[in-house]
Amino acid sequence: MSRPSKSNTLPVQSTLSGLARAGAAGHDRGTSAGRTGDPYLETRVAHFGRLLYMAVTLNAAMVTDLGLSRANNEDAGHAADRLIAVADGIGGMPYGEVASGVVIDSLAALDLTALEKVPPEQPPTDALILAIETANQTIGEMVRNDPGRVGMGTTVTALLLAGDEIGLVHVGDSRAYLLHDGELRQLTRDDTFVQGLVDEGVITAEEARRHPRRSLVTRAVQGQPLQPACALLPARPGDRYLLCSDGLSDVVEDGVIADVLRVYREVARCAQNLVDLALAAGAPDNVTVIVADTVET
Repeated sequence: MSRPSKSNTLPVQSTLSGLARAGAAGHDRGTSAGRTGDPYLETRVAHFGRLLYMAVTLNAAMVTDLGLSRANNEDAGHAADRLIAVADGIGGMPYGEVASGVVIDSLAALDLTALEKVPPEQPPTDALILAIETANQTIGEMVRNDPGRVGMGTTVTALLLAGDEIGLVHVGDSRAYLLHDGELRQLTRDDTFVQGLVDEGVITAEEARRHPRRSLVTRAVQGQPLQPACALLPARPGDRYLLCSDGLSDVVEDGVIADVLRVYREVARCAQNLVDLALAAGAPDNVTVIVADTVET
């Protein structure tokens, strides 16, 4: 987790599993490790199979900045072995900062124990959702113990690699992008008032960028009943992932983001360049960026 007053770049290298195809062309989890006839041995064989799949390395870097108008950094992030995550606190200082820290701390517990915490018969999204539910309960207890914290909450967008799948879980308006074969795709949908207007055809996506209520989040980790959006993805050598708070996506257009992701091959330099573009555009909010490459070892 990071809440510095100046830009911090955190290079990370983690060995992760190569992921099988998702969706209709998905990997058969039940037969991938082989059958022994003994449930315990099958679990161990499946777990060992995950270790054998570890032929993909994730090279990642995180950069976070206060921006030009904030007194403190309510963003938090994690970029380490098997897990990358961004959270953007809401509810005003210092409570937004506390909430984003709670959810990142809960997710970070998965990082060193991802293989153990994600049984071979379960998708990695299960572990992510459980960690977010734990954080959600903690935030709820904090609000009940101190009514002055009502409204405290956070967004969260996280990727967890375990075995032959990568789990994506998302709440709020931080974003996940995938650059594959040079094409950028937004993997998450913003949980915001203006995105609802775009979905209904009331305004265009370009108009949403300038809407006065563009920062109104409709779903967050706030101690209330919550169902995060989730998806399963493969990890292919050559793919590049971007996680960011809205401090980037609100002020830098997707086309420009795509160009930077294509041009700057070194992840730390790429992440810093994206933050610099947000600062050049005025950076009215905190800015946090994680760039992660999957590289075959």
